[in-house]
Amino acid sequence: MRITKFHISLLLLTLGFTKFQVLSQDDLGDFLLADPEDAELLVTNYISPLDKGFGYAANSGWYNSAKTHSMGFDLGVVVSAAMIPSRAELTKFVESQYNNLELLSPSDGNVPTVFGPEDIFPQYQVKSTGQTFEGPNGNSLKEEFGYEILPLPFVQLGIGVIPNTDIKFRFLPLIEFDEDYESKMWGVGVLHRLNDYFPSGDELLVDLSIFGGYTSISSEIQIEDTYPGEDQLGTQDLTSWTIDGLISYELSVLTFYGGVGYNRVTSALNVLGTYDIGSEILVDPIDTKTHYGGIKATVGIRIKVAIFALHGEYTYNDYSLVSAGFGFNVN
Repeated sequence: MRITKFHISLLLLTLGFTKFQVLSQDDLGDFLLADPEDAELLVTNYISPLDKGFGYAANSGWYNSAKTHSMGFDLGVVVSAAMIPSRAELTKFVESQYNNLELLSPSDGNVPTVFGPEDIFPQYQVKSTGQTFEGPNGNSLKEEFGYEILPLPFVQLGIGVIPNTDIKFRFLPLIEFDEDYESKMWGVGVLHRLNDYFPSGDELLVDLSIFGGYTSISSEIQIEDTYPGEDQLGTQDLTSWTIDGLISYELSVLTFYGGVGYNRVTSALNVLGTYDIGSEILVDPIDTKTHYGGIKATVGIRIKVAIFALHGEYTYNDYSLVSAGFGFNVN
């Protein structure tokens, strides 16, 4: 079984790689030799930087102004990229957090995450049986980009539906990969201008707004038969939401904008089916749900000439983010 392939395939699709190092047949499937709760914790710690990267990227790039359309629209392509920090390349194995597992090596207790070093293969032992297994190494993105960056592209549409309110939609269409993997993304957001709530609000030099957005990334993969069994399937639902207060200022063709808000990411990973690992038959062995979130702050600039608009922004978050977009903007 290759749980890793489930996540790395998502990475392949998003980055558009033609090839990427996929781990061996004995990778995360060997985690099933541990107790169920231990296996889930190992998987969660290994993939958490990937989940955070996609989740936080999905919460950025929503807006490039606090000003809403009258009855116009904007349509464009946006790429949001999470910068994976060096602290996320390794995770500390804390034995007290596990029921029946110890780490044999490395001796410092730092094991790779999905973006960690490629030359470290941690060795684990199940205390009750003495059985040992090797965990996966990392898959650094530095060889592709020179640094760890995880981009997420999508198409985005914003429509002015009622005065002072825009509805935004974003999507990445259903993509199939290797005949056994599929993934899709969609999101919806609401931008509401606040100037009218203030005395002489239309005379302010800036636009003030509040924004709320929700994004869902769903993936499914048929798992390879490393272990005998039936109905072996991996699924993941990654949901992200954000709420932000915005301000923007227009100066000729330039718009300067910023926002402060809170965002949250939830990752639900399930490995379904039956798996005969020799000593027992496991049924639906992995069922994890993890949450990430915190305060974020965004600054950006938009250049608009006629109906053409280009924007770029930086977001300070648990993981730093950069976003860029190009499209059409009709007021």
